[in-house]
Order: sequence, then structure tokens, then C-alpha cells
Amino acid sequence: MKNTVRLVLGIMMAGCIYYLALYVIPSFGLLKGLMKLSWISRGDITQISLLVLSLVLIYLLSKGNLSTYGFSPVKTKQLIKSVLISIPVPLVMIVVTMIMIIITGTIPKGEHPAAEYGMVKTIISIWLIASTCEEIFYRGLILSFLAPLKEYGFKLFRSHISVPVIVSAIGFGLGHLCLLNRMESIIVVGIVVSATLLGFIAGYFREKTGSLVPAIATHITFNIIGFTIGSLLGGGANV
Repeated sequence: MKNTVRLVLGIMMAGCIYYLALYVIPSFGLLKGLMKLSWISRGDITQISLLVLSLVLIYLLSKGNLSTYGFSPVKTKQLIKSVLISIPVPLVMIVVTMIMIIITGTIPKGEHPAAEYGMVKTIISIWLIASTCEEIFYRGLILSFLAPLKEYGFKLFRSHISVPVIVSAIGFGLGHLCLLNRMESIIVVGIVVSATLLGFIAGYFREKTGSLVPAIATHITFNIIGFTIGSLLGGGANV
């Protein structure tokens, strides 16, 4: 398959799965009924949909060799390094948001969609389910499908940032634009920027280690720290 064709197919596949998981599948009658339960949200349905669709395609594309799509162990040292590097990312979101507020003079009135969650629900749905499902989608399926293009990209200091990492990171960031119907645009800008940065870190370590574990760990770390900082400032922050 030509690189250009693979790139286009990868982007189209990501867009289709995202649209199905966010808008189509949650509208099914049975699932709409489940969302009436206090412990199941629309977000949960979307995340599980991302997971199921991704796993099916990963199995088919890998012909059962799941390790080529990141389902492999990782060395403890590499895992710790990826987590430590991801810690400052939530601070970027706060700084970007504050700068946007100062520049525009806007006072945010929206709240994060997870604001109504209790602590247990936040841990299960946001920290664990969302982080895992999104990483399997973006860094498992999309990044791995685009792996033949990894020789292309740019140098950042001594690190090579490949096209698969770039595409999955930008896609991950833009995926949070769906929050515009729930939150002030200023807050969404901060989330998109920080999510994209997180995507670069998660993608880099996914590619470097060959495992999804660092990507999931960095995502969970971001959500824990972002939620903690956001709570102290008056609102949760998760991606």
C-alpha cells in the first residue's frame, strides 16, 4: 500500500470510528435506555464503542498478532520515564487557559462534563475507562496502522517525531472539540492544546517501546493530576 493511500485511509478510518462512537452508536434505542441508569453515561457508551470497534479492527488488521498493535509488555524504567515526562502537561492546559482568559477578558461559565460525577465514577469512567479506550483507539489502532510511515517526520532535539505520532496526537487533540457544546470555547482551547501535547508524549513512548502501556499510563497520570488541579481551581480537567 502506498504511503499516501495509507495516510488517507488512516485518517478516514479514525474519523469514521470517532463519528460512530460519538454520535451513531449512543443513539441506539437499547443504549439510550442504559444511559438512564445513574452509573452509565453517554461518555461511557462512546468510550466502550471506541474500544470495541478498535479491537475488532486491530484483530483483523494484525491477523491476530496483537503485539504489532501495542499489546506487549514494557520495561519498568521506560514506563516510569513516560509517566514523569507527562506530569507537567496538565500545567500547560492551566497556563494556556489562563492566558486565553486574560487575552479575551472572558469569564468561563461552562463546566467540565465530568463535573457531575462522584469520585468513584470519575476514577472508573474518566481515569481508567476513558484513558484506556482512547489510547487503544489513537495509539493502538491509528498509530499502528500508520506505522509504515514512521520514518517520516521531524527532529525535536535528539528525538524523531514520526508521522504516525503526529497524526494520532493531532487527531486526539481535535477529538476534544466535541466539548464545545458543553463548555466555554476558552476552556476547550486549553484542553485541545494539552491533549495534543499529551498525544505526542503518549505516541512517542508507544512507538519507542512498542507497547501501549506507557501511553495508557501517561493518559491516566494526566487525568489524575488535571482533575486534582482543576478541582483546586474550581473545575475538573480531564482528556
